[in-house]
Amino acid sequence: MAKYLYGLSVQGIQEFIFTTNELKSIIGASEIIKNINEDIKVKFEENIIINAAGNVKLIFDESDKSTLEAHVLDFPKKIKQNAFGITISQAVVKFDNGGLKKAFVKLEINLSMQRNKNDLPLDMSINILKLAPKSAKPVVDKDMDTATRQKITRAEEKSLSGIIPKNKKNKTAIIHADGNGLGVMIASMSKNLKSDEEIIRAFKTFSQNLENATDLAYANATKGIDEKHIRKVILGGDDMTIICNANIALDFTKTFLSEFEEQTKAIFKNNGLTACAGIAYCNHKYPFHYAVNLAEELCSYSKKHSKAINKDIAPSSLMFHNIQSANFTEFGEYIKKELTLNEHSKNDTVYLNYGPYFVLSQENYSTIDSFVYLTEAFKAKGSPVGRLREWLTILGQNAHAAKERLLRINEMMTLREDIYKKKALENCFRHFNQAISLEDLTFNRQAKKYTPMGDVIAHLSVTDYDIVDDTKECKA
Repeated sequence: MAKYLYGLSVQGIQEFIFTTNELKSIIGASEIIKNINEDIKVKFEENIIINAAGNVKLIFDESDKSTLEAHVLDFPKKIKQNAFGITISQAVVKFDNGGLKKAFVKLEINLSMQRNKNDLPLDMSINILKLAPKSAKPVVDKDMDTATRQKITRAEEKSLSGIIPKNKKNKTAIIHADGNGLGVMIASMSKNLKSDEEIIRAFKTFSQNLENATDLAYANATKGIDEKHIRKVILGGDDMTIICNANIALDFTKTFLSEFEEQTKAIFKNNGLTACAGIAYCNHKYPFHYAVNLAEELCSYSKKHSKAINKDIAPSSLMFHNIQSANFTEFGEYIKKELTLNEHSKNDTVYLNYGPYFVLSQENYSTIDSFVYLTEAFKAKGSPVGRLREWLTILGQNAHAAKERLLRINEMMTLREDIYKKKALENCFRHFNQAISLEDLTFNRQAKKYTPMGDVIAHLSVTDYDIVDDTKECKA
């Protein structure tokens, strides 16, 4: 008997969720997206192969053709009416027994074709309509457009708070994490599957196990964190996007990456998955859709470096950036404009994008833990962090003058050993990267010179911390 493979892809999720900076609207939008997958589960639980984060794959028998046809016709209408701004793509492939593998390939091609077709939104505006100031969409109620009203209504139904997590410096972090090696694992799994029944059973189990592992990793990473400091926006499959207080961002991300590895290793019998993440630090009033885009770019940047180490199972890593400019740009442009010193002098050019930082030790890179310990060393009374901030400024102007200034900083630390333990700082740098010394503070990687001091100062500038009386010994 013939069967049908149905696929659904939700498009524009990030844009839909982060249209405004109103947290209640963001969380409400997240709940609406989540509800799409919940509706599918309620109606077609027995048919599900994959159902996570806007990615749906269902199997229907020939006898259920009428049910499938009704769903294909009605579902887009329901989505558009209940989630203005969301677009979905659907495709169906008919296959005979033994043809499921080929059907998957054809389905992805058909979904790709559907995604490239233009779709007219229901909230199109014309010049005579009043527009909502926050979204530039037609107003329907109290200066709100339809989509915003739907999101806020959903948030109020769930009794969700609308307070943006931030620290005393008004700094918020947007974190995006994405799994590595998923395609490799699926390809490896598919190679050993022969019958359609084996494929269906394996994919259904794999999808559910991955969902469970991601949920458990998040739950373990948020233990001990007050819920007012962190807001889950997207969590499904191997994807995660959250908004949190800038103070907890680095520790939370490191714990989540470690937990994701452990949980997938436990479920998939030591064939665990890894993940990479990007952290965009910003003012709590900065447009979140720009910050999300940057977090995704930072995640991709981490993946690029991780895959260069191991293309099959890239090691877990993260990259972060503190947005200081009012104008958003791509991370590559940030590197050129803000993170490159003396770009016109090849021999003196120094880059401030020292990362990514890894969960486990990797050659020519530093771990997240070693970075944390290094920043801790600069929180002590008498720390030279202020002078080193000045050194970075000079380094961007005159390499010789910067060298002289660094020499003077080291002399002062030696003379003031009773106030600040220079040896403790040296020890932290030794654990951070043995090739970096207090006399230079740069490291050569692939014929380019990098310094971690830009990251150290950026992290200290976005987080709240107290000055301690003594330099902590490095625990790495």
